[in-house]
Amino acid sequence: MENELYVRPLEDGDAEKASMILIAAFKGFLKDKFDDSLTVHFSPDVLKEEARSKDKHGFSESRIFTAVNNGEVVGVVKVTAGKSGLGVFDYVGVDPESPARGIGSLLMRKAEDFWKERNQRKIHTCVSAHNKKALLYYIKNDFRPKGYCKDHFHEGVDEIMLGRFL
Repeated sequence: MENELYVRPLEDGDAEKASMILIAAFKGFLKDKFDDSLTVHFSPDVLKEEARSKDKHGFSESRIFTAVNNGEVVGVVKVTAGKSGLGVFDYVGVDPESPARGIGSLLMRKAEDFWKERNQRKIHTCVSAHNKKALLYYIKNDFRPKGYCKDHFHEGVDEIMLGRFL
């Protein structure tokens, strides 16, 4: 599939580039609030481990998908489906060298396919209130604000809770 933009499940060989993309994305909007705990969360080893995982009780399962263009990983998304029908859009990142090429839209479509295959009825996520680009991405993809959490993950970083029905 050379010379073509497509989405596939994360492969072990994708983990290093996927990690770099996610770290760059989160550093980009968190700036001085970014800390090493996030670097560990997005490490290649953690991504490989979480690429296809289920919780130990079978209540939820997660997948990580990568967008690939000309053999190069250019985007990554993690999604979760719950037995209750409530899914999670965990995170998304696009290579800063590849913006505005439809990568985010392709990743969202793959996420929607994953949720539909698992009979999810509603999806939720959150976005840092100052991350306007990401907020617009979610709104464009039918997510609607549902709440606001001050200092949610970090002091000084407020989050907007979003949700949508499938």
